[in-house]
Amino acid sequence: MQFSQMIFVAGFLPLFLLLYFGKKELAWKNAVFFLASCFFLLFQGLLAVAFLCVFSLFAFFMGKALGQAAEEKKKKIFFLSLAGIILPLAFFKYSAALPFLPKVVKGWMPFGISFYSFRFIAYLYDCYQGKEAEQDIFSFSLFAFAFPVLSQGPILRYSEIREEIKNRAFSYEAFSHGLFRFTFGLWKKLALADALGSLSVEVLSLDSLKNASMLQSSSPSFSFLAVFLSGLSYMLQIFLDFSAYTDMAIGIGEICGFTLPENFQAPYSARSIRDFWRRWHISLSMFFRDYVYIPLGGNRVPFPLQVRNLLLIWILTGIWHGSTANFILWGLYFFVFILLELCCKKLWKRMKKSEGGNFSFVLRCLQHVYTLVVLYFSWILFRFSDFQILKNILWLHTLPKSLALVDGKTLLIVKSNIFLLLVAILFSGNLLSTLEEEWQKLLFRGKSRLARKKRASLGFYGMEDADGKGDPCPEEISGETEVQKEEAISFAEEVEAEAKAEEEVESEVKADAKIESEELLREEKMEAELSQENQEDLLRHEKILRRIQRRTKLSIFFLDHAEQLYFWGKLLAAIAFLLLSFALMAGQSYMPFLYNQF
Repeated sequence: MQFSQMIFVAGFLPLFLLLYFGKKELAWKNAVFFLASCFFLLFQGLLAVAFLCVFSLFAFFMGKALGQAAEEKKKKIFFLSLAGIILPLAFFKYSAALPFLPKVVKGWMPFGISFYSFRFIAYLYDCYQGKEAEQDIFSFSLFAFAFPVLSQGPILRYSEIREEIKNRAFSYEAFSHGLFRFTFGLWKKLALADALGSLSVEVLSLDSLKNASMLQSSSPSFSFLAVFLSGLSYMLQIFLDFSAYTDMAIGIGEICGFTLPENFQAPYSARSIRDFWRRWHISLSMFFRDYVYIPLGGNRVPFPLQVRNLLLIWILTGIWHGSTANFILWGLYFFVFILLELCCKKLWKRMKKSEGGNFSFVLRCLQHVYTLVVLYFSWILFRFSDFQILKNILWLHTLPKSLALVDGKTLLIVKSNIFLLLVAILFSGNLLSTLEEEWQKLLFRGKSRLARKKRASLGFYGMEDADGKGDPCPEEISGETEVQKEEAISFAEEVEAEAKAEEEVESEVKADAKIESEELLREEKMEAELSQENQEDLLRHEKILRRIQRRTKLSIFFLDHAEQLYFWGKLLAAIAFLLLSFALMAGQSYMPFLYNQF
């Protein structure tokens, strides 16, 4: 059972939410969440449940041991616990390369082991560094079995949800945003990622790439356009597919009151490979940075040691993704470009200092193009584990004489899928994040305005006065503690500051409207006095004045109802995406998430 299957969307998730919100008690919600996680894991098999139980119990008790051990014993316990997590992970991920194993074992891997192993390693390292180990096994089990992040992450750290496990509150805003996030991710997976996956195979048959003699002896049945379109489609697919799962996981977390870490920040908008890895699979990059790179010295060591640390990081990144050699090449490929960027860092800074005018724009464009080209070829390395296919497709990118630039079949496919490609490119950028930022600005201004209105009818401490005016008398607040007074004063100051800012904005809008209206009226009077021939101009000015007034009223309405509009807008959009997703699920076959294999 996966997030994009009908059984999950129409069966598991509604039933889970119905039970989850059946009672308000946090203990009930935690119990339902844990049982739902176990039930979700059962669909992957009893062995998957057994392995996760063993791993989580091992991590829990080793964490307690690290918390209670003396300083001289901590290191031994930590390395023992580390071996207990890494060795089984390495065995299952690379069992296919071991010749002495039976065929039943080869290639089989417990569900989600790559992701929950790293979660446990992060937890044990934090305990080793002195962070408090969890004493409640049930709370730790919620973290270990959390079904939203079980399959493809993000790689969650216990410290990120520790407090929310024990104390979290329901929020309509979080619920609507979480529901929207889930349904949008579902639609993105079904409508964009799966369609791009089919397009990638349609334009370029992978079987045809295995025949090297056919490719080199005569003109192939496809063109360079087909080769490029296949690579571009896969490049867009892997981002939209992986980010769709992340959206769905974070959305479920928000609905339940958990704040899960973001895993993507418009990675294809990056202008360097280093910047790309700050935006792509952020939880994995942060894991290697915090638990491998920094403990080895990070940037504090001499440059040759920095190179060593980077080499180790990228070899580990490649190995984590798979046991075949192409993944190691993929990691080394990124290592080379990041090393080049570090070597050219000083030159890069000098170029930035000289930025200005057209040169600045051209430089940004060149940086972006360079990043996209490097990423395009990186996904070719990532995609093909068969070295014969990999060699052939790289050779085709050199534009041999036997390869035509375009062909009629591919042109027809491009014409019929041009809208899909444009939408995929659009959603691969930072469109949604930009829209969300603008909406949050409007929401903040609306909340400030409402706070100002509320303050007009409330006392200094945010309570109704006994007589309806002035501050409460000292007798009414004498029983409050000093902490409560300070919090009330701080809240009042914040509200007052927000109200003042909103008043300034509103006064500016009104002043502008008043000035414009006065100027218009003045002009109208002058025109009326001059002659009767200017009546048309007078009417036009009146229309402009009414338009300004309507705009002012509309802006005030949006400010007053920003929170309600935000909630209902997200809810309606979520329903729309859900209906579209149901239609897509009914009309096409299921395609698993690409990152399920890791």
